Amino acid sequence: MNMDREQYEKLEKTQLVEIILRMQEELKIYAARIAELESRLNTHSGNSSIPPSKNPLDKRKPKSLRPKSANPPGGQKGHKGSGLKLDREPDKILEHKAEVCANCGTDLTGVECVCSNISNVIDVTIAVTITQHRQMMSECPTCGEINEGNMPNEANHAMVYGAGIRAVVVLLSNYACVSMKKISQILKDIFGVPISTGTIANINASFAKMSQPILEEIKAWLLGVPLIQKDETGMNMNGKQWWLHTASTNDVTYMTAHPKRGAEGIDDNIDLEDYVGIILHDFWASYFRYKKCLHAMCCAHLLRELEWVAENCGHEWASKMIELLLEMKKVKEEYLDAEKFELSRYYVNKFARLYNEIIALGEKEAPHKAKSRKQTKQRNLLVRFIKYKNEITLFAHNFNVPFDNNLSERDIRNAKVKDKVSGAFRSESGLKNFAKISSVLGTAKKQGLSAFGTIKNIIIGAISSLGQMMKLEATE
Repeated sequence: MNMDREQYEKLEKTQLVEIILRMQEELKIYAARIAELESRLNTHSGNSSIPPSKNPLDKRKPKSLRPKSANPPGGQKGHKGSGLKLDREPDKILEHKAEVCANCGTDLTGVECVCSNISNVIDVTIAVTITQHRQMMSECPTCGEINEGNMPNEANHAMVYGAGIRAVVVLLSNYACVSMKKISQILKDIFGVPISTGTIANINASFAKMSQPILEEIKAWLLGVPLIQKDETGMNMNGKQWWLHTASTNDVTYMTAHPKRGAEGIDDNIDLEDYVGIILHDFWASYFRYKKCLHAMCCAHLLRELEWVAENCGHEWASKMIELLLEMKKVKEEYLDAEKFELSRYYVNKFARLYNEIIALGEKEAPHKAKSRKQTKQRNLLVRFIKYKNEITLFAHNFNVPFDNNLSERDIRNAKVKDKVSGAFRSESGLKNFAKISSVLGTAKKQGLSAFGTIKNIIIGAISSLGQMMKLEATE
């Protein structure tokens, strides 16, 4: 209502009171809207689940929730270095001798000398070999039967790419996340080998098919482990939203691609209906449909959400909950270092008491809105801590449960790199093949195997099962 002073002065007291009350209601609405917009501006990857790529351009790097250490930055005392080392004898040794004295010019050709300095130059020699297989035919001198020699499996056409080239293609495409067009150019520039993008796609598809027996074993093996870490991430499949699902342990990685993020996609990855172990995940609601197993929550996600509440709402309960979770984590790590695998009754009671006190404080700072179906973000987070107390704190009571879900997130991270590099997968089969190959490579790395060596061994048939991967030496 737009009125000047004179018009307001002519109004009766009851009319003025009504206007003031209406304006107060409007101010409440505007204040809530302003607070919501400010919280959005202050939302970034450090206090929420949004990825770093979605951070505002003017947003400084989010601070770490990890408490500061008294140790200086860099490698710590006792840290095993990983610098450049000579792990075998040199292929060639060159001695550099002085021919004449730098002072008086005396000829030093026949003078005995000793080594004063050594420098090992590590380099590679790139060479392409062409092996021509000739199938020889002969006539038996006794019966006249025509006999032909057996050609190797790889020699099935007049011109084919060998295991080495195919392994490089699979490695660059799926592990290094190089685009097919660039792979074609790299092979031409470095090796002088022409190869089309269509052939690269066929090589990936062929390798994914060869890996199928290993993938089936990984899937079956997962159902018998005591804990599975689960995660999913969106992928661009020719303009459509698909999801890459992963089931991870310290030993294996199993990925699948599906158009659904929820129950259908999870079941397509691994059927958890009868699984009786523990599933560690990020509070995705679809996982709670599995009733026979226990659930554990990723506390790293919770810390970020608590940080958001503390920063944007000034709630003390969120700050105290951050401190409690980090203290529980620290105490657990101290117990593990001391080779103790169960908290004392003192800490069990202490943590339970502090947790309940923080929840009580949260009820005061973020109360339930009785007349509103839609609750605030901070209230919803508090309800989650109330409803899922056992799942959130399970890491402190079962030392086999990690504090966070970083393992599965690391397994799936390379897929996001591939998605950004390629822009989009052009076909369902291409995305599914990428998931299959990523499963094999992820498992190989967890077994300490060379990614390139594993690919090549699968191509030549030296590896055809999960058991063979687990038995191979790390230097293979």
